[in-house]
Amino acid sequence: MIASHQITIQNTYNSFLAFFAFCFVASSGYIVNDLLDIKVDRRHPHNKLRPFASGALSVKNGLIIFLILCVLGFFLSLFISIHFLLLISSYWLLSLLYSFKLKKIIMIDIFILGIFYTLRIIGGSFATELQMSLWLFAFSIFFFLSLASVKRLSELLSLKDRNIYKIEGRGYDQKDLKILKLIAIFFGIFSLVIISFYINSPDILDLYSKPLSLLGMFLTLSFWVIRIIFLSINGKIDGDPIIYALKDITSIFCLITILLLFMINFI
Repeated sequence: MIASHQITIQNTYNSFLAFFAFCFVASSGYIVNDLLDIKVDRRHPHNKLRPFASGALSVKNGLIIFLILCVLGFFLSLFISIHFLLLISSYWLLSLLYSFKLKKIIMIDIFILGIFYTLRIIGGSFATELQMSLWLFAFSIFFFLSLASVKRLSELLSLKDRNIYKIEGRGYDQKDLKILKLIAIFFGIFSLVIISFYINSPDILDLYSKPLSLLGMFLTLSFWVIRIIFLSINGKIDGDPIIYALKDITSIFCLITILLLFMINFI
């Protein structure tokens, strides 16, 4: 909606419905994942503080919340469109399959994590009935594949510091560090190449009154991607890079910069 400059009351309303539908459905998947990982999480220095692992939330209550979230998510989806309902149903089934099996298969888990984030963007396209650019689709796939690789890389490096050589419940061990570094770099750089073509396409340039702002947004995003990969390789990120970014001052500054550069096109 924002990328295509189609910000209308109806699109905003549908986007909020889609946002909360995804929140509910995705959260139900996270509950299943945490319940299956409860024993592993109890042996992890940080994950042991999660509600189920710490005992703050019982398994029974977790299953009740899981059902409530599913009902709410699918109920909201009914008010959007049949295509959105089918997409979010596919997301939910894939998340369950990931929790039970796919997260244990090396490389497949990274691709599934990348697909999860991209499905959210496609969901926004369905909710607003705005066609998603092929460039944006390709960028999101490779961008989130890079972040998924960073996540696994960070987990392995944090284990190495504790003299543990394998991610429990996953298919990775310390010998996979080199390939994960290369994958994170390749996907990250390739996503930037794609976005550089995207912002130079005629359709995009027509939407912006100040084309130089696109260059500024691209450079800021490039700095952030390269920095995140660099920090992960050096063991500075513990876990999910997106959670890290939400607490990182530099990442927040980059986000604000991109938003400001975007907004000046409407002045």
